[in-house]
Amino acid sequence: MKQKITLVVSGIMINIVTENDPDYVRGLGRLLENRISDLVISSSNRQKNEALLLCALDYLDERNKLKEENEKLKKEIESLKNRNIGDTI
Repeated sequence: MKQKITLVVSGIMINIVTENDPDYVRGLGRLLENRISDLVISSSNRQKNEALLLCALDYLDERNKLKEENEKLKKEIESLKNRNIGDTI
């Protein structure tokens, strides 16, 4: 069942409609808030908007790398299955 959740991240309030557990979504919000804070603290002249963009780029980069790794592992599993089938024939 979809639920409406209000998050405040880096001073920005956003309403989200989701089927995910509200605690899970709030946890994501906390992770995002922490990452943004780390980016702002690490550079005294970094603006909040820059930190938001860097955070988004970091997460997209991580996501893409994980997708690539997942595809490689799927291919490796298929290869091992095929090799195993060939060994039993």
